[in-house]
Amino acid sequence: MKQICSKKVKVTAKYTVNKALEIMQSAKKINSQLFLAKDGITVHASGLSQLVSFFLTLKEGDSFLYIVEGADAETALNLISKETAY
Repeated sequence: MKQICSKKVKVTAKYTVNKALEIMQSAKKINSQLFLAKDGITVHASGLSQLVSFFLTLKEGDSFLYIVEGADAETALNLISKETAY
């Protein structure tokens, strides 16, 4: 059965290309789909150019959502959150 889970992330530092790579690598470890969303913009975490473009819209104090969809969504969200935390 598919689940959808989300977690709000507060931006405390500038997101870099290295952070985008880290998120992409973490997303490849899970059996679910990872998306990032803010203000009506949603990107899939599998594309580096999409992630970098998304991060360029963020500034300190902003928030965005990690959205995970799949059979192991809750477990995957916890893993992603831990591995990609600033």
